Amino acid sequence: MTIGAPPVLMDNRLPDLAFDRTVPRDPVHRRALSELFLTDSKQVDQQLFVAAAQLPPSHSYYTDHALGQDRLDPLLLLECCRQAETYAVHAHFGLPRNTKFVLQKWSLRLLDPNAARRVRGPAELLIAAHVRDPRWRGDQLRGLRYEMDLTLAGSPVGVVGMEVSYLPEEFYTVLRRRGHTSPPPDSDSFRAGPPTSSVPAAGVARVSQHNVLLCDAVTSDQEVRATVRVAGEHASLFDHPQDHLPGMTLMEAGRQAALLAVTEFTGVAAVDAVLGGMRMAFDNYVELDQPVTVSAHRPEPGSAVVPVTVEQRGATAAAGWFHLTGPDAGTAPTDGVSCG
Repeated sequence: MTIGAPPVLMDNRLPDLAFDRTVPRDPVHRRALSELFLTDSKQVDQQLFVAAAQLPPSHSYYTDHALGQDRLDPLLLLECCRQAETYAVHAHFGLPRNTKFVLQKWSLRLLDPNAARRVRGPAELLIAAHVRDPRWRGDQLRGLRYEMDLTLAGSPVGVVGMEVSYLPEEFYTVLRRRGHTSPPPDSDSFRAGPPTSSVPAAGVARVSQHNVLLCDAVTSDQEVRATVRVAGEHASLFDHPQDHLPGMTLMEAGRQAALLAVTEFTGVAAVDAVLGGMRMAFDNYVELDQPVTVSAHRPEPGSAVVPVTVEQRGATAAAGWFHLTGPDAGTAPTDGVSCG
């Protein structure tokens, strides 16, 4: 593969994409068809590919929100972009199926946060992904940065930034065994379900307690702090076995903590909070068999940005923020989209 010249669109048009079937599961690293949203992907040139996804009208995780199923979950948009990137790496860029993906950072900015409340039924999402800053080791591609423009039902809806590293399986295996006397356990070993100490679902704008990841929440003057449960039984967050807490799971834990903080520090009820943007960078693998805490910090006066940190073994493993406003706020965050 060569990533070089800037994109040139033939006849100034993007290629047509199909929405009538999903792509194969394997190149997207999905096991259940219900967790596969990508329907098509085509490479335009070495710096641009386009992808299509259909958003489900009903889903046990992505539409389980206290405002009802017509509320679009921004994390669903992020998941569609993750699937588009994963598929492209195999189908367009030629990396083998056993390549390991290491998410370093990503971000989402919605152009109109309240548009998420006006989506009904299955919706068609188009992704135009610009490929930046390839990193190589010899002739092996080891990393890319993406800038993705999202169009939902024909209207621009948001921008996603993403930076990912790619490791050969044998290198990943050696890396993950450092500091372990045996291979790290996988998520199938953690299938107990929600504990009795879970935060109430309504406190994080959920209907089902099954989708709550936080336990033993404690509030101080400056932060809300909670334990993150390893939901190995969760069909969406752990579609297939993982040997660490993946980025999407940490994003959900961060969002739930941010919702608790918004309610505590600003008075906006979790059910009314509108997510307009988010960003998180990942510094270390978050192990499944050691305690994990997430902290959402008090926003600065006049700010809608809730800083969030994930900690394990006394160190920060991931950090970012969530932009949360009341239901009548009509402006989206203007920063945080870059993965730089």
